[in-house]
Amino acid sequence: MLRSLSLVAVLALFPLLNASAGEIEVPTACDLLAAHPSDPDRIVAGVSASVVREDLDTAIEACRRAVADDPEASRLVYYLGRVLFYSGNFLEGMEYVDQAAAMGHRQSQFVSALIHFDGVPDALPADACRAMGLWADAAGRGHYAASLAVARHSLAGAFGDCEGAPSAAQMHGWIEQQRGRDEAQDYYHGLVIGLLLDLLARESA
Repeated sequence: MLRSLSLVAVLALFPLLNASAGEIEVPTACDLLAAHPSDPDRIVAGVSASVVREDLDTAIEACRRAVADDPEASRLVYYLGRVLFYSGNFLEGMEYVDQAAAMGHRQSQFVSALIHFDGVPDALPADACRAMGLWADAAGRGHYAASLAVARHSLAGAFGDCEGAPSAAQMHGWIEQQRGRDEAQDYYHGLVIGLLLDLLARESA
């Protein structure tokens, strides 16, 4: 009961300005309980996996309700997939993650690509080319982790049989655009970024 009351209070105090649309967007309970901290399209700060797992039933119920109310909100579709994953319902969770990825949600594309790249034994075959397409689309629209992932695996030769693979120059540009991010100022992130940029520059020379 206290949790429900506190959630209502936060919802009342938490309207955010949607910079792209110029409209006030009020977070849903699903946003507050399940938003991913690395999602560039989130409208709240985000919740770590360990915190989400503290009350999965509430998060799943909130996200099912949010998606039913607004099925075109790709971030909410992704958050439903996220909480279903954590609950152990992989197949249904993957359906929602893939759905959100198809809607163009960048974090969903990144996560979907991670799973499709490696595959899941007895559940999902590995598909490096599908992963490449998802990472490349997200990276081309400014997703930080996707820009690193597609470059790393491309340099390792993972996409040699894939059509439409991004060029080294394209990937260099995607990563270069990320250098001003807070994460990129971290020493270890900087090492990875610098190494990838050097290798991509040699590839495109």
